[in-house]
Amino acid sequence: MSAQCNSHRFVATSQRLAAVLAAILLFAPFGAKAQETGTLSIATWGGAYGQSQEIAFFEPFAKETGTKIVTEIYDGSLEAIRRLIKADPPVDVVDVSPATLATLCGEGLLETIDPASLDPAPETESVEQDFFPGSLSTCGVASMAWSMAIAFDRRSFPKNPPSDIAALLDTKTFPGKRALPAGPRYTLELVLLADGVPPENIYSELATPAGADRAFAALDRIKGNILWWDEAQEPIEWLLEKKAVMAASYSGRIFRAAVGLRKRLGIIWDGQIYDLDLWAIPKGAKSKDAAKRFIGFATKPERLAAQAQLIAYGPMRKSALDLVGPHPVINVDMKSFLPTSPDNFKKALRFDDTWWSQNGEPLKKRFAAWRAALKAEKAASQDPAQSPQDQDAASGKRQGASPRQEQ
Repeated sequence: MSAQCNSHRFVATSQRLAAVLAAILLFAPFGAKAQETGTLSIATWGGAYGQSQEIAFFEPFAKETGTKIVTEIYDGSLEAIRRLIKADPPVDVVDVSPATLATLCGEGLLETIDPASLDPAPETESVEQDFFPGSLSTCGVASMAWSMAIAFDRRSFPKNPPSDIAALLDTKTFPGKRALPAGPRYTLELVLLADGVPPENIYSELATPAGADRAFAALDRIKGNILWWDEAQEPIEWLLEKKAVMAASYSGRIFRAAVGLRKRLGIIWDGQIYDLDLWAIPKGAKSKDAAKRFIGFATKPERLAAQAQLIAYGPMRKSALDLVGPHPVINVDMKSFLPTSPDNFKKALRFDDTWWSQNGEPLKKRFAAWRAALKAEKAASQDPAQSPQDQDAASGKRQGASPRQEQ
């Protein structure tokens, strides 16, 4: 099958999955709603993610409580969420990133959330034990995790497919181009993970001169085998077009491609870099009691599992994972595609946006200089394999975009 056909098949699969979610939302048997008791305004994302929330959280909550839910779709930026929580009236619940949560909570703009208000954990575990570490904070409760992982073309390695993150740097055993983000965020973490640094030591290592040197030395080892991507669709497209044999890509996009081409694409979950979405309540919310009830409802294990059956994001409660079944329409085993599934979560790094905000500027400058030198080196050697992306050596132009937008 040609690369063009594979690319078209990927697009068709993505469109089919979006249509499936829309159909479930339209025809789901939610039954009669309770008598309407008020309105709850929720700021969240659109697209397939927003549709999965409608099915797993919003419609069932409306049915159970009679509360009308109105969604405000935003782009995930701090500026946009500030406008929504300062509007008249402000939104009642927000779906935010950890960095945004930390900023708003530090400024006193969010309500505190008591873990005791959440649905109890099964058996003898406490709520705190049932949630994965980092899920509960003073002002927020995590609902799901998405990640960046390494996808690879099985046909490039039919006898010895890569199974761990070290393969990223091993061009002798696994020859071919690697598609990586065109900026230091994620890229430097990935190469340090591939070079053997444990996830728990990545940011402490990267904060030292020796650690930064190690990251760039790792990049030097594969510099002739990197394709730099700026747009989120590019890494998977390049795999399907055989321009790359491995690609760092967002887990949602890997899932959509792998569903359509199950025998073609593999996933290396070892060394994945994950991040969270969290629920929070603005201080100015007009329906605080309903907002707290909603967050308690939406973070029940069965509700988190219901969302995970529709979209490949991992629930942040351990008890929810046992409840995740196959996709209700395409009958795909969703557990194998969830970042937080036990087999996938063994060696995972939580992305630290706050660390990058506080420490990233010198690394960004060094990375830009390294890319510029690489471009000059390739130009001098007239390397025919030079990628078009190298025309923007200091790129990373998409690094300011929220990765959740790109999913």
